[in-house]
Amino acid sequence: MSKTLLTISLRHLDQAPFYRPTFIAAKTISSKAAEKKIAECYYVLNIPPNSKQDAVREAFLDLAKKFHPDSGSPEADMDKFVAVEAAFRTLTKHNTGVSNKEEVEKIVYDIRHTAPQHRQYLSYDGYGHGTIFQRQKQYTQARAQKAAINVMEHRLEKAVASDKTLMKKGEGYRKKHDIKTKYGFDRLVEDLIQESISKGEFENLSGKGKPLKSQNDNPYVDFTTHKLNEVLINNGFTPEWITLAKEIDQEINSLKEEIRSDRMPLGPYPLSEADASKWERICELNRELASSINLKINKYNLIVPLLNKQKLHVEFDKISDDILKNGVHSVVRAKSENVNVRKTEYVSSSDGVDLFGVFFKALGDLITFNNKKNS
Repeated sequence: MSKTLLTISLRHLDQAPFYRPTFIAAKTISSKAAEKKIAECYYVLNIPPNSKQDAVREAFLDLAKKFHPDSGSPEADMDKFVAVEAAFRTLTKHNTGVSNKEEVEKIVYDIRHTAPQHRQYLSYDGYGHGTIFQRQKQYTQARAQKAAINVMEHRLEKAVASDKTLMKKGEGYRKKHDIKTKYGFDRLVEDLIQESISKGEFENLSGKGKPLKSQNDNPYVDFTTHKLNEVLINNGFTPEWITLAKEIDQEINSLKEEIRSDRMPLGPYPLSEADASKWERICELNRELASSINLKINKYNLIVPLLNKQKLHVEFDKISDDILKNGVHSVVRAKSENVNVRKTEYVSSSDGVDLFGVFFKALGDLITFNNKKNS
């Protein structure tokens, strides 16, 4: 038995050298084929062998722009582009150990989405190809498909949300209960209103059957200022520009009346030298009042809300010339008699005897008697 096993083991040892050269030869053949394929890839990309990855990428980018069907180049060829792309993938895997598909797709995407200068139609978001009517039809189909997808996603989100609210009895349940309470309160209010109407409680309302009060809106004033003015008016207050306008009108009228009253004792126009000097003095005294009125007019024009409500300055020279030429003149004022009248205040005492009154009365009678005697 041992002799038989020894014979078999020696036989295997004799056969082992014959299988080892066969394995080494197959590995050598496969490596030579890979090297040949890599050399062909370098040849397709028109770069020298053993080039770096940056050179491979630049070569692929140039050839892709040249042979891609969408590049608009006269040398565009689909077969050549496929060969260039395969060579780039092979060399990238050989240099980096990883086949970078994302980089290839990015380069191809940039080439496809580079709009040539001769393209006529840039509408419809780039959908479709062919004539304008074909592209419009394809764009409509794409929009319909996108709308269907959006509807489906919305339904899915709604279904998921409803499932979550049914499964979770916590914060969502409390919010749902609040909504029910709100609607129940509204129904209660509506029932009370209907009950009051049936009882006739709304029959004797003030203003029933009358039109609503028209609200005056000022387009030149903001809403807040308008409401504030309404509140002030309802409470008895008046805006400053209204009171200031009233004061200005009153002062202008008083100024004119003052000039007219001073003009009356003077002679007719043209004035004499004496009357002219008096008139100049009257103008100087009233000119200060006109200046103060003009200052108020300046303030009024700054705070008045409407342009058509603004006032012009008082033209004192124009007013004075008009009164001088057309005013009443040569009016003689009646001289009031100067009568010395002494008014005696009688102070009543608490006991009914007015001693001070008697004394002053006697003194007054004495003075009057002396005056009559001297006259």
